[in-house]
Amino acid sequence: MTQAELTFELPCRMPDQGTQAYEILAYLKSGRTLTVAKAMTELGVYALSQRCGELRRMGWPIKSRMVEIHPGTRVAEYSLEAA
Repeated sequence: MTQAELTFELPCRMPDQGTQAYEILAYLKSGRTLTVAKAMTELGVYALSQRCGELRRMGWPIKSRMVEIHPGTRVAEYSLEAA
């Protein structure tokens, strides 16, 4: 199954176009992952965890995991979970 073929069991509500949540969702739907650093540089979003929380409340299956970017430095990485 490709990322474009993802189906979601929950009724997902779309965020308003032009919002940070909308931009994050479009980015994640393309199969890419986001960290705070990527979100800041690529999307201009500083509050990634808050926007991902909004998307979760809208029904989107946003997954987060901790990844090590440098020895001893771990950050959250967000992705869209396949159903």
